[in-house]
Amino acid sequence: MRELEQLSQTKSVVACRNINLPMIPNTNHLEATLNATTESVFLLDNQGFVLEVNETGAKRLNKSRSELSGTYVFDFFPPDSAAVRVSAFQDVVRSGLVKHTEDSRDGRIFSLTYYPVTDQNGHVDAVAVYAAEITARKRAEQSLLESEELKSSVLKHAAYAIIATDPGGTITVFNQSAQTLLGYCAEEVIGHQTPALFHLPCEMAERAHALSLELGTEIEPGFDAFITKTRLTGGPDEHEFTYVRKDGSHVAVLLSVTARTNSQGVVVGYLGVAQDITARKQSESDLRIAAIAFQSQEGMLVTDETGKILRVNRAFTRITGYSESETVGQTPSLLKSGRHDAAFYGLMWESLVRHGSWQGEILNQRKSGEVYPERLSINAVKDEGGRVTHYLAIFTDVTERKAAEGKIESLAFFDPLTGLPNRRLLMDRLEQALTSSAHHGQHGALLLLDLDNFKTLNDTQGHLVGDQLLVEVAERLKLCIREGDTVARLGGDEFVVLLESLDRAGMAALQAESVAQKILKQFSHPYPLQLEMLESIPDKRSHHCTSSIGIAMFSDDTVSLHELLKRADTAMYQAKAAGRNTYRFFDQEMRAMVTRRAALEADLREAVSKDQFSLYYQAQMDGKGHVSGAEVLLRWQHPERGLVLPSEFISLAEDTGLILKLGQWVLETACVQLAAWARQPDRAHLTVAVNVSVRQFHHETFVDQVLYALDRTGANPNRLKLELTESLLVKDVEDIIAKMNTLKAKGVGFALDDFGTGYSSLAYLKRLPLDQLKIDQGFVRNILTDPNDAAIAKMVIALAESMGLAVMAEGVETQAQCDFLARMGCHAYQGYLFSFPLPLSEFEAWMMSVCSPCFLDP
Repeated sequence: MRELEQLSQTKSVVACRNINLPMIPNTNHLEATLNATTESVFLLDNQGFVLEVNETGAKRLNKSRSELSGTYVFDFFPPDSAAVRVSAFQDVVRSGLVKHTEDSRDGRIFSLTYYPVTDQNGHVDAVAVYAAEITARKRAEQSLLESEELKSSVLKHAAYAIIATDPGGTITVFNQSAQTLLGYCAEEVIGHQTPALFHLPCEMAERAHALSLELGTEIEPGFDAFITKTRLTGGPDEHEFTYVRKDGSHVAVLLSVTARTNSQGVVVGYLGVAQDITARKQSESDLRIAAIAFQSQEGMLVTDETGKILRVNRAFTRITGYSESETVGQTPSLLKSGRHDAAFYGLMWESLVRHGSWQGEILNQRKSGEVYPERLSINAVKDEGGRVTHYLAIFTDVTERKAAEGKIESLAFFDPLTGLPNRRLLMDRLEQALTSSAHHGQHGALLLLDLDNFKTLNDTQGHLVGDQLLVEVAERLKLCIREGDTVARLGGDEFVVLLESLDRAGMAALQAESVAQKILKQFSHPYPLQLEMLESIPDKRSHHCTSSIGIAMFSDDTVSLHELLKRADTAMYQAKAAGRNTYRFFDQEMRAMVTRRAALEADLREAVSKDQFSLYYQAQMDGKGHVSGAEVLLRWQHPERGLVLPSEFISLAEDTGLILKLGQWVLETACVQLAAWARQPDRAHLTVAVNVSVRQFHHETFVDQVLYALDRTGANPNRLKLELTESLLVKDVEDIIAKMNTLKAKGVGFALDDFGTGYSSLAYLKRLPLDQLKIDQGFVRNILTDPNDAAIAKMVIALAESMGLAVMAEGVETQAQCDFLARMGCHAYQGYLFSFPLPLSEFEAWMMSVCSPCFLDP
């Protein structure tokens, strides 16, 4: 209850919410209402200690408001009276229900109403007590009961509405005050039952139900309910009701019903005394609302008309760090952050004077010195004469909301790694640039950059190192552009530079070219990355990375955003094809190339579905001139294009994923032929080598597919050889080794194709279950004339020998090349010297024609 105790240190009760919420009725007159009422109003915490009391209540206890604040209120009453009040108070705290009691003090009679004030969880935090003196009313009632001689005078002059009935509840007396209160004249109601006139049916039903539960017997709704209770309990009954006036308006009344008896004690009727308690109910409601509102989770402070703080709530302390004792008597300037100038506060004050309110966002400072944003509303509280008596400020800490908004905006429009605009923001700016260029007759350029060989770095060094490079690239790109231009990251290793407001025609292209050259120059400097030390990269602490740049010019909005990006993308791939580390402008030839590629892709998909592919076989020879096996090579027989070589469509198949279906078909077809040869004694020894693409090998079902093909065709796994390329080894080496070992255990052999042209780590190489290394034909072609090619071939042969592997040379076209390789220790060959790739029938016919060795052992 510490927070409620803090409330007792102030003398002002204000009930108001943030202006964004519904306004609380009579907010501006609440303080005046509490102090102007002739009745006593107390606000107690749930232990009975005074949080607030109005002037009337303080005077009736012969104390000042400051003397009563924080005291135990029941100490000021005689023991008997205190016991009754404590019991009622505790019932309210325990049940959370409103309770009415009567009490007397110094010969005066009071009606006490206890209202619970609950927190957001429904727990009673405080109790509002409204004490109304009813001495006069009680005496009037008593006079009616004791003296028939005073009856006429009391009825005529009584300040309370008096309604008498016969024993059946029919109205017999309806005094002037009753007529004034309810709007009926006596003739309209005398002789009628009261429910038919001014009771609300819902309240009658609720009252009857409550009495039924209380008395343990069924009570019918209506005035009879009061009569029944009075008859059963022998005492008066008092309850608050909402009566309906003749004009349909409602009035809150406190109704007391007493049985009238004759000298023999027989009930001859019932007397009801009704008091208009509308104003009191409004005051009680305002007090409850004030207590609840000041427990709001929003910070609140109340100042006097000069700006001195009178009161703060507990949310104020939680948000600002200042306690009530540190703020009362101060001005709100203690929260100033220094982030706003005098003009800002001048406008705030002008709004308060002119409109009586101000709202907005402001930067204030906590006690700790931390500056924080808050949503603030200030309202002037005026008396009935229109004079400002207080100012009420309500504020909310919006730090988390601001952070969330910033995070949402960042996630929506900016790349989280580099901080550059993302695709979404780029497209928005590009659309604006196209519109602006059309309107002003200016040119612009879109530069699309792709980092050369970034995938290799990412796969070998890990994504953390790759991310370091991307961040550094972003910073270098910023150095190459003007203010107003845009650098964005599309994703992966693709970046875009948007140049706006360039000169006309040719000059715009020169400006775009100048930026591209700056970028290439910036990228030419090594990147200080922390690279893992590998056998092929000894103690390397920096990295060189180049870029391929495609440039698409624009001068109006006739070209769509996506078309412009496609043009830049086409030019970028042209730059890659030109050897990388360069730039290219988009032209119509590039567009034609893109169109051709799209047509080829469509044809390729159709070819897969229509089985337009076949296998060619090229002989592999041993050192004695015998055919040891064949490598199968994929060919595409297009109905219009004719024979399409792998160099024209394999990369496209890789990009589109069609290589998976093609690769499986090649594997199964090769196994079918291997099984067929196994049934021919003179060919049972032949092996079949099948090239496996990187994408195919990394597929999760690759091992199962190989084993399925062998099992379905009955091919001997010891005669199947899978040829892998070095590019396969740049990532997931452990997975590669596991797959190879699984297949090796079944008898499948492995050859490393094109050895010496890619990245090979000896640390990984020695762990692979290889059977053979193949010397790439690029080294064999000039082996007789280029010492470097000869040295590399010799190194491969020596390496294979040291690792216990066989070695085969590809691309052998002359006898001299064959002889040279044989002298270095290579005794397995493949090339045009022996056989061109041939369809199966022609290959088998060629084997039949080979009756003697085509060359002699050296």
